[in-house]
Amino acid sequence: MSKATYVLSAVLAVVSVAGGAAALLVPVTATAQQQVGPAVGKYLKAAQDAIKKKNWNGALAAIKQAQDVSTKTAFEQYKINELLWYVYLQQGRNLDAARLLEQQMGSGQMPAGEKVQRTKTLAQLYFRGDSYAKAIQFANQYLKSVPGDQDMRLLIAQAYYQQKDYKNAIAAAERMTAGGKRPSEDVLQLMLRSSYEISDSAGTAKALDLLLKYYPSKDTWQRVLDGYIAQTKHDDELLALYRLAEDVGALTKARQYTDMSQGLVVAGFAIEGERVIQQGLSSGVFQGEELSRAQRTLQAATRRADVQRQQLPKADAMLAAAKTGTQLYDVGKLYFSAGDYAKAAPVLAQAVAKGGLEDADRVQMLYGISLSRQGKNAEADKAFAAVKEPKFAEVAKLWIIKGS
Repeated sequence: MSKATYVLSAVLAVVSVAGGAAALLVPVTATAQQQVGPAVGKYLKAAQDAIKKKNWNGALAAIKQAQDVSTKTAFEQYKINELLWYVYLQQGRNLDAARLLEQQMGSGQMPAGEKVQRTKTLAQLYFRGDSYAKAIQFANQYLKSVPGDQDMRLLIAQAYYQQKDYKNAIAAAERMTAGGKRPSEDVLQLMLRSSYEISDSAGTAKALDLLLKYYPSKDTWQRVLDGYIAQTKHDDELLALYRLAEDVGALTKARQYTDMSQGLVVAGFAIEGERVIQQGLSSGVFQGEELSRAQRTLQAATRRADVQRQQLPKADAMLAAAKTGTQLYDVGKLYFSAGDYAKAAPVLAQAVAKGGLEDADRVQMLYGISLSRQGKNAEADKAFAAVKEPKFAEVAKLWIIKGS
């Protein structure tokens, strides 16, 4: 899952400079009865002017000059640091900004009324800087003052996820789904991915049910499947996911069409692979180099598909001669690749019953898909439910949800 981008607020306010009429633009309101003296103020004014022009290096140079003033007060140092962490923020130096802001909060100079909001900003900065433990620490601290902030609760869950602490990520996300309120899709996606990572079948089923309960759309399917496809390395699982994406209308990316087609050809489904890449080309999804790649993929698929088409007239004889589960599976694959699911399904069922297969789950999944593509959802659900390997079973559950 990608990290959420959080908007950080650094509201600029005007404070006076002792001994002059100029004004300094700094990220906070000045503490009453304290002022920035002219020795420091002239450099901060120069930093302010550079900030207005988004000249961050110029601002840093002016801030360095202010830091070099030997007679600074604690308040002046605080104001220098306020500009400095703001510039760090604008440069994308999130950890530097976070560390300095944390120092500011402990300086004794920050107005009490600003500390709560600054704690939220600090959590966000640490998250963006990939310092997830610190992000969790300050987000929890902030929530003691503002317990209803859902953005911070989501940040905590995402921070746990980024640390691969999936159990705590799930626990944090589930707290956001309590009470019967409609949870955000981001929360449910996080629950789904975390449950999948630890092979938590019940948790995955719960997250999927909630996703398709609250966000039942083609877009939801696409989000769910994109997440699975991005994380799945097993070839058979990947093909099952691609086939599901095709069936629910979530196969939309050029690279998915070519990857699916190539994967099908390699796995022995050349006719299906040819059909998929032709479908992608007809959709107009390919442009530029991707189009050239797709055309090469089609040529390769067609060569292999032609070989399979020559085998089709012999399929019935091959079936009659089949004596092992593997031989039955090979015939079932041929029918499936050709799109003849009515013939493929009973042959694949025979292969499963015969046994002796290298990977029974692979055949069981293909059997379920062949039933699903005939609209026999009740039978397909039984076939999918028989898939045993935990992560492959999670993919099978997606097919069950599709048919429900």
